[in-house]
Amino acid sequence: MIALDLARGAGQLHIMLFSRTKPPVEREEYEWLLACFAWLRTVLDDADIRPELVLPGNPELSAARTASELFDAVKRLAGMEEWVCRLERFDAPTRPSDPRIVTEVSDAAVGTFSVVDEEVVIRYSSAMLGQPEALAATFAHELCHYLLVNAGDPPGGPDLLEHATDCAAVYIGFGVLLANSARTFEQWNDGEWSGWQSSASGYLSEQALVTATAMFAALHDYPWDQARDALKPYLQGDLKKAAAAVRKDHPDFKAALKSVDLLQWRYA
Repeated sequence: MIALDLARGAGQLHIMLFSRTKPPVEREEYEWLLACFAWLRTVLDDADIRPELVLPGNPELSAARTASELFDAVKRLAGMEEWVCRLERFDAPTRPSDPRIVTEVSDAAVGTFSVVDEEVVIRYSSAMLGQPEALAATFAHELCHYLLVNAGDPPGGPDLLEHATDCAAVYIGFGVLLANSARTFEQWNDGEWSGWQSSASGYLSEQALVTATAMFAALHDYPWDQARDALKPYLQGDLKKAAAAVRKDHPDFKAALKSVDLLQWRYA
């Protein structure tokens, strides 16, 4: 884009060339993600912690042979191995057998967090057992509920708590796993009937998750292309756009977080 500066200081006409780098989400959501990172940095009091960027094929996750072992691995990677909670499985809904149903869209919960008689309980769907990296992302999200249980309302208020919990899972290093598992599309065949099934998990969109991942990389000085190369191919361009926008808008990302006025977001 070309902008003309018509100020006639020193009798000269100045021409300024600039291009605006756009993130893959709307500007309002981009600013909310920034505010959420600033809020998380405040409520988690972790300024000196550099979480690991957890990627597909992570050795600790790959070594797990059961859901319980995977859960323990996610707790270790999140720095929560000493946090006490009970893990439970619940059965996933069965696929309809009606042959007229050729497409099924499922947005059912794949994990839950609750406190029962002062005991923290995290539950996961049996449907996730064949998707260990997606299950690890689910565990990260539910553990972030545990992290934030006494944190108060996030930027924008209580209606955005689940979205902020997704953001928190990115904030502790699981952004790539969340983005890769946010939406799936697959064919099924039960021997008699077949069809297509799409499913969604989480609350932030894929584009919001990769934008938050770019912010995570900027905050902790990780090369953003490490995350890009581990993403689904169609999300890699979105991460590139997000990283470019963060770099242009906030060259010093830590300072940018300190400058966010969270009071402006209290009732946003």
